[in-house]
Amino acid sequence: MFQRTSKAKSVESNSIVFSSTLQIGDCSYIDGTVHALAVQRRSEILYERDDEFSDYEIFSRPLALPIITEPIQMRFNHLCPFIETGHIYINAISTSSVAGLGNVGHIRMKSKIHHTRQLSDTEMKNKSGSTKKEE
Repeated sequence: MFQRTSKAKSVESNSIVFSSTLQIGDCSYIDGTVHALAVQRRSEILYERDDEFSDYEIFSRPLALPIITEPIQMRFNHLCPFIETGHIYINAISTSSVAGLGNVGHIRMKSKIHHTRQLSDTEMKNKSGSTKKEE
């Protein structure tokens, strides 16, 4: 890993959630994974059995990584050994993301989210019924 020194006057963040990282300093590997079920309901109804990851095939499917076939050649010429910045303000880091100040050798982040919208029986009837008003 190449050698540089990162300097920041200050770092401020409102929130860092769901397998996210604020990395200050050098590291060799960052590996973050998030599996999430996002369920939208109009009312706060709790079911006897809520959904589980095993109910959805997306969470058992292997990650499809692209295969790099072309050769990669890199050359660095660091004229200044420092990377300097003033104030860093980050509103939010979420869902398997990284904000890094420093050198990182390898990063692998994975996020799988299944969104579900659950409607009540009344809403389902209104959606599937006719849009014409009966006279």
